[in-house]
Amino acid sequence: MAQAPASTCEICTGGPGEHYCQQCDQLFCGSCKLSHLRTKSCKNHTFVSGRDINQEKKLLCTEHKECFLFYCQDCDTPVCKICSVDKHSRHLMTDLTKSTVKLRSELAKDIELKVTTNVNKIENYTKGYREEVKPVIKTIAEEGNYWKKIIDKKVDDFV
Repeated sequence: MAQAPASTCEICTGGPGEHYCQQCDQLFCGSCKLSHLRTKSCKNHTFVSGRDINQEKKLLCTEHKECFLFYCQDCDTPVCKICSVDKHSRHLMTDLTKSTVKLRSELAKDIELKVTTNVNKIENYTKGYREEVKPVIKTIAEEGNYWKKIIDKKVDDFV
């Protein structure tokens, strides 16, 4: 199976590009990432590292072609920096990365609750089914014993 070539740092071009800056749309090595975060204008940039790096999957604001930076809780949608000022200026906004982590956690809890609820329902239905089947199994066993006795009696009579 073919592997994708390793990406290099877009700043020093010497180190591996292990850290992806979501605001700058660039790959950084560890030391260039630290330098980048020390820059006053870049100190709040967010990075994705390791297996989570997927530059092609980056979503942009359809209106402004800008990266989503915030999450508007009032509208329940990701927002770019221009939309945050234009359309969502008085709305409750949070950092997109933090909101994603929170929403992912809430979603995991919801899924766990639904799975547990469904498993409990299945167990209850199974228990009910087994209770309904018990008399049928008993009847079949009794009927089988009845016919076995008749057959055994006929065999004894022949012998």
